[in-house]
Parts: sequence; C-alpha cells; structure tokens
Amino acid sequence: MKKDIKFILLPIAAIILFAVTLWYVNGKKEEEITTATPPQATLLREGNYTKGPASAKVTVVEFFDPECEGCAAFHPILQKVISEYPNDVQLVARYMLFHGNSHFAALALEGAGKQGKFWEMYNFMLERQNEWSHQKEPVNSIFEKFARELNLNIEEFNKSYEDITFKAALAKDMADGHQLGVQGTPTFFINGKMLMRLSYQDLKEAIESELKR
Repeated sequence: MKKDIKFILLPIAAIILFAVTLWYVNGKKEEEITTATPPQATLLREGNYTKGPASAKVTVVEFFDPECEGCAAFHPILQKVISEYPNDVQLVARYMLFHGNSHFAALALEGAGKQGKFWEMYNFMLERQNEWSHQKEPVNSIFEKFARELNLNIEEFNKSYEDITFKAALAKDMADGHQLGVQGTPTFFINGKMLMRLSYQDLKEAIESELKR
C-alpha cells in the first residue's frame, strides 16, 4: 500500500514542481520585459542635438515629429520642466516622423543645426506649427522665412532637402525609434526608461526619481 502511495505521489510532486518552475520563469521574463531599459546605443547616437550639460545626471531623450500637434502642445510643458533643472538635465532631440511635411521639416532642422541654430528652429517649428503644418503646397518657402529670421545662410540652408547625410540621420532615428517601441509622438525616455504618461507632473516625477538615485 505504501509503495502504491509513493508511486502516486511522485508524479504529482513532479507536476507541481514543473508548474512552480514554469510560473517562476514566466514571471521573471515578464518582469524583465516591463523593467528592462532599452540599449543605450539606440537611444543616444553621435550627432544627436543636445541641450544642457553633458555632465547632467538625467538624460531626457525626446522622439518628436515637428508636424505633430501633440508635440506642439507638450512643447511648453517640456521647456518649463527642463528649465527647472539647468544643471541636472540634458535634453536630446530625435526624430520619429509620421506626417506629410515632417521629413521636409526635419531636413530644415538639420540644415539650421549645421549653422548652429537647431534649437532656435526647433522652437519655431513647434511654436509656429500653425503657419506650415498639414499644407498641401510646398512648405519650403515658409521654412526659408524661418531661416531668414534666424539669419542663416539661405543658399546653404536650401541645400538641406537633398543632403544625403541629413537623410541618413533621419533614417537612423526612425530605425532606432521603431526598435525602441516608439509608436507615437512625443515619446520620452528618462535615463533610458520610457515615460508612460505625458504630463508636467509625470515628467517632473520621473526626473526627480532619477536625481534621487
């Protein structure tokens, strides 16, 4: 009788052990998926435009689309939060382009950046988005107007739209964005961690959390 019970209990114990092991492994995998940070090589590339000290403890990477209404709406919030941490936060701009005129705008931004005015053009693109976004006619003339206001060399600036180096930079950002799971704009990564909710408070809390580490 004892032998029979032993033969019955052994398979049951094995099944229970297998189930517990499977639960643990799946749980670990899920934990790794939800807490893992993306590889830094795809978040930060040589040539990315940055704002703030390189020694900053917190790096905020923004994947943005110049023609995205959400990016324009969140722009003043982002600027306000960043301004509150002048020595502790560095902002990195990267492209994720979904709209019709976005590529032209991004190339114009690269052209302005080549002449040292990336962030000025970035502000123009987002703060004056209603002047150029979602237009069917070419927007180059509007961007040229922005360039003139920034005192850029217009001849050099107008070469931006055919610059293969600029186009390659855009393609690299897009590829990295897809790899990182960016599905909309703006999308932010705070020291490698994707910001799940967009608000002044959420962004500020994410930065504060990293500063306390």
